[in-house]
Amino acid sequence: MICAHRGDTSGGAIENSISAVDAALATGAEMIEIDVQMTSDGVLVCHHDDVLAPKDEKLIWQRTYDDLLSQTNVDALPKFGEVLRHAAGKVYLNIELKDYSGFHPSRFVHPLVALVREYGMHEYSLYSSFRFDFVRALPWDCLSVIIRPTSQIVEYFNERSISPVITPKPIEEMLPSEIMKFAHATSFACMLSEINDKFRTDIKKHNIFLSIYTITIPEGFQDAISEGAKAIVTDIPSKLVVYRNAHISQ
Repeated sequence: MICAHRGDTSGGAIENSISAVDAALATGAEMIEIDVQMTSDGVLVCHHDDVLAPKDEKLIWQRTYDDLLSQTNVDALPKFGEVLRHAAGKVYLNIELKDYSGFHPSRFVHPLVALVREYGMHEYSLYSSFRFDFVRALPWDCLSVIIRPTSQIVEYFNERSISPVITPKPIEEMLPSEIMKFAHATSFACMLSEINDKFRTDIKKHNIFLSIYTITIPEGFQDAISEGAKAIVTDIPSKLVVYRNAHISQ
């Protein structure tokens, strides 16, 4: 399964924008990855970084949606519901839970899942995050992905969280199956460079659904497949679709 990373930005569209989502739909990729966070007035928006622009002093979760729109537009910073409207019935979604606030995870996770259900996309969505607490807060019927964090990432969010996450041992010492168990996740994602012999053995032993990110050259597709990846997140979805289809037909 080929997943367009933040939509398809290879033609110049802004990542996570409606234009990028529409461009990704045209590539033939089966899935689109989108980053979602929440504004101070409870609007779910699609954006990756914790601020709208690099020099901004206030974070997205500290600003209202109307305030943010004074600095951008609805294409570049769409409401999540608009992305769901564009995607519904056309593609699978990889929804990365990207909220940077220190509020309880349920404040963000529960309305997000409810909105996905409203658009009929729950059965066609993967809910992914680096954050253990966000994945744990998902309802039981969610297909979830724990993206392998580093100890630094865990510490970053712990400093901002009302309920810090304490892992049984350093992340760097945990195998994919251990990370999944601790997160209560149904699948696992990591970078190609993070896979070692212990990971390979563990992934095979536990028949783990593996996603690999972010592939930027066609040759990386074959490397990811050889590691057992079932889903590949890429910045070049159109090229990978052509590459995959050509090799399948051989």
